[in-house]
Amino acid sequence: MRNPPDIPTAFVQQMEHWLGAEARDLVAALSGKPWRGLRYAAVARPDGGLPNSLAPFLADVVPWAQDGFYLAPGPSLGYTVLHQAGAFYLQDPSAMAVAVALDPQPGERILDLCAAPGGKTTHAALLAARRGGAQLVANDIHRDRVLALAENVERVGAPCAITNEPPEALAAAWPQAFDAIVVDAPCSGEGMFRKDPAVRAEWRPDAPERFQALQKEILRHALTMLKPGGRLVYSTCTLNPLENEQVVLWLLEHYPVELEPLPDWPEWRPARSDWAADREEVRLAKRLWPHVGRGEGHFVARFRLCEPVVDKPRRRSRTTAASTDKTWDAWLASLLTEVPPAWRRTCTHKTVVFADLLGDLAVPSLRVLRPGPPLAERKGQVFVPHHAASRLIPLGGFRETVEIDEETAIRYLAGEPLAAPDGRHPEAPFCAVVHEGFPLGFAKRAPGRLNNLYPRGLRSTRIESLAALAGAVASSS
Repeated sequence: MRNPPDIPTAFVQQMEHWLGAEARDLVAALSGKPWRGLRYAAVARPDGGLPNSLAPFLADVVPWAQDGFYLAPGPSLGYTVLHQAGAFYLQDPSAMAVAVALDPQPGERILDLCAAPGGKTTHAALLAARRGGAQLVANDIHRDRVLALAENVERVGAPCAITNEPPEALAAAWPQAFDAIVVDAPCSGEGMFRKDPAVRAEWRPDAPERFQALQKEILRHALTMLKPGGRLVYSTCTLNPLENEQVVLWLLEHYPVELEPLPDWPEWRPARSDWAADREEVRLAKRLWPHVGRGEGHFVARFRLCEPVVDKPRRRSRTTAASTDKTWDAWLASLLTEVPPAWRRTCTHKTVVFADLLGDLAVPSLRVLRPGPPLAERKGQVFVPHHAASRLIPLGGFRETVEIDEETAIRYLAGEPLAAPDGRHPEAPFCAVVHEGFPLGFAKRAPGRLNNLYPRGLRSTRIESLAALAGAVASSS
């Protein structure tokens, strides 16, 4: 079979070995256009939905993710006001299945071990919020990627702690600490061939074997952090069996785990037991193939840990207490109509006040990027709301809000001041700036205007009008 340009010949040969004649359909699909998707993402409004202004860009609902939509052909929406507001997250439709498989339960402690850039973390936070919330820790070993993770988590208002450690460091600190763990493992990325030419160029024939070894190492440490009876979701965005079915087989053969059935998602196939020593239960895992389903390709398996992997050692713990700072309490009352309990338990690094979401998890020598979302910055004797705090509160929770149209929102995101509404100043010193019901950030009152508090590092003059993009889509169709 002649493979299309840029598809590695060795990859085609490997797929022919596994799939036989069906490999032709797979390779042809990988030469086509990728599926694009977006997902509702505003965690502070878990029961909300996408505004009507996005309707011209949306096609079908993603069958396995009620918040997900396929994007119609057209422009990117990454530089629009609603994306900056955290109303939606751009994500491969097949990747949306991972958080659905996790199925967060109320009050659980959940670890996303390989979390960057944040798609699974933010989705898990949204699903958990609908059930009353969970304690969520997101980790990534890579410094540059963990910064992107923090930015995405803050953009959509996902309340979680963020760490920057290798799995073995977390395993040493947190044995048997979590009710559920997600390992969206580093992989050879064959499911990204269609949308990222760099991945195709960097792929090597030995990549599946090399990544399989890394995946096993990560899973080995993950299982020691899981409570008996806890859930482990393992996923990859690659296609070969070495990193998928054969990793599942390895777990079944070496650890006290059992596979759990996943929902009967349309367009997903059972994993192949003939690629895993004919272990029939391997079929409980699921695959979306790029030539079968509408997505770039994903593998998902969910395990239950039947008994402890190691004896539970004495784990160090920490205690937290509610703030007794009357200045902080008074400031919260000036900003919010009702103060969330998490805002009462805080810790301060330098001048930034964070919600402390680590609870009793001890952090000896761990690199903690965020113990929780940043809430405010202390400047002398006064507090200024942190930008991230604007995304954490339901719309009715701010004492003062100002709703602005898209044109004004674009100017706000560029850093321009706002006119005081109706010639009046808000009664509170700070107000939330809102577009279509989604907070963009904060402003501070000043004579005759509202001073823009949108962070300088996030300001952009590249924001595009959604209305103009919709008009361009309509004229081209």
